[in-house]
Amino acid sequence: SLSIAIQFAQSGQRVLLIDADLRNPSLHRVLGADNSHGLTNYLTGNMQPAEVTLNTTVSNLFAITTGPLPPNPAELLAGKNMQALLELAADKFDHIIIDSPPILGLADALVIANLVEGMLLVVEAGKTRRSAAQDSLKRLVAVRARPLGCLLTKMTSHTHGYGYEYYYGEGYGSKSE
Repeated sequence: SLSIAIQFAQSGQRVLLIDADLRNPSLHRVLGADNSHGLTNYLTGNMQPAEVTLNTTVSNLFAITTGPLPPNPAELLAGKNMQALLELAADKFDHIIIDSPPILGLADALVIANLVEGMLLVVEAGKTRRSAAQDSLKRLVAVRARPLGCLLTKMTSHTHGYGYEYYYGEGYGSKSE
């Protein structure tokens, strides 16, 4: 989610990146940001959006970390404050990117799926089982979410594939050492 947000921001678009994984947050670590306050503070009514929104080192990119982890993540995300935050942010940003928890086993991502225009399913090459990816898509479709596509991460030349390899070097099809 951070990489996609950075790409949009570097193209001159204003981007808000929200860490909505209220069970296992990571955005604050990647950004080197304080996570003592954030999304949960806003969702519980204790802070305003401007108070939880951070400037980042990337021009045009703003972020909201999770803040303190709550006992009731799905309930907070389903509340009226999350919808209000997204409506307010839509007026101020060109793109709002939400990093959500996994789809399987939790209701959180499905709650978020009904608040957004579309979702990307992130699949880790060599780790995510095909059945888990298929089950995730089924869950999204079941709640009438709008999957935009799938993003394959951590793909390397050592990850299993179909046997076709293309090399770009001195010419199409050549493999340099």
